[in-house]
Amino acid sequence: MKTRVLTVAALVAAIAALASCHQPNNETETTKPAADPEIQNLRQSLFEGDKRFWFPGNDTGFFEKFFVQAETAQAKKTTLRVLHYGDSQVESDRLTAQLRDRMQELFGGGGPGLLPLKQPIPSLTTRQSTSGTLIGQSTYGSKPYVRCDGNYGPMLRSWLLNGSASTNIAAERGRLVCDRARSFSRVALLYNTKDTDGKTSLEVSSGDQRKAKTGSKKGVNRLEVKLDSAVTQLKVDVSGHADIYGLTVDDGYGVAVDNIGMRGVSGTQFTMVDSAQLADAYRLMNVGMILLQFGGNAMPGMTKDWQLEAYCKNIGRQIDFLHSVRPEAVVMLVGPADMCVRREGQLLTNPMLPKLDKCLRQTALTHNAAYWSVFQAMGGEGSMKQWVAKGLASKDYIHFSHNGAAQMGENLADAMADLYRYYRSGKK
Repeated sequence: MKTRVLTVAALVAAIAALASCHQPNNETETTKPAADPEIQNLRQSLFEGDKRFWFPGNDTGFFEKFFVQAETAQAKKTTLRVLHYGDSQVESDRLTAQLRDRMQELFGGGGPGLLPLKQPIPSLTTRQSTSGTLIGQSTYGSKPYVRCDGNYGPMLRSWLLNGSASTNIAAERGRLVCDRARSFSRVALLYNTKDTDGKTSLEVSSGDQRKAKTGSKKGVNRLEVKLDSAVTQLKVDVSGHADIYGLTVDDGYGVAVDNIGMRGVSGTQFTMVDSAQLADAYRLMNVGMILLQFGGNAMPGMTKDWQLEAYCKNIGRQIDFLHSVRPEAVVMLVGPADMCVRREGQLLTNPMLPKLDKCLRQTALTHNAAYWSVFQAMGGEGSMKQWVAKGLASKDYIHFSHNGAAQMGENLADAMADLYRYYRSGKK
């Protein structure tokens, strides 16, 4: 009799559950409104197309903390910095210029961003001439640069000042120069004082405007002066005994995107920098995003899988290091472009390149970084020949031309702008 009661109870419960399945439910897929087709297309482009992003754990909200800060930077009168590190593909402000312009269009800000006190490679965006006795200290390159005890700063290259130096900075003109980068109104000196009682001075002048500031605190510091109105050229005078990490040349508030091109580098030098000093510099700069665009310079000597794996493992260590010194920043690895080698009388994609692209992507995701593939954005295997034929790459079948770099910069800028649109669509 007891068993019969339980069976009836179970039957009643089953009937009730069945009945509930036919009750209207506003949460079911069948009654949800159809998704916006534009957002669907956006999602497909961002997460499935050739210009797609890859995120750790498929977290499409990976950049949310950056977007939150970027949206409020202008109102708070702060500058949120994006550091774009890369090899010769990005030197001279290539690719970075287009990304900077788009980010500043979205979030405000202006100016060319972080510049060295002495510019070793001409920039498309600014013209610079420097005088004074300076010793170059660098994690890469040969003479006249010297190695020092980790004191390189955020550009992985600093200039030892013992006395005084000056640099003249002027905005370049040309069709590849973005207007927002041609305005200067805020200049800051990032440096590391050598002496306990030493003073470091910064003076900025342009026409009738002259502003100066002096600091005496030992360690990593930042001195900033603000001009009364924006200019397109200025002179910077510095004096003291210090390691000069760089000058940030900005206009207004919002987002700054800094170009840090390092010719011949494969992206494995970050761990050569003193972690405490770099952490201080990143904090003073308010770094919110770090882009690492490397891999091309590792290719020429890479013929075995173990070499590829060793390189990617080293890149993983660099990402971990950057997370440790600036946990507040999001990190994205940007892979290398297609490059050709001659095989059997034909110019074909280096056979190691697709493997490297995949390995770098897996490395990024494993080490909590996003990934964006230049190789895929170009069109994948064989695409470099097409870019050369269109005048978008040089005939070494490795490097972009200025026009090609600008186009790839626009591709990256479009992708980041679309990612922000997708983020905003989730806030409506």
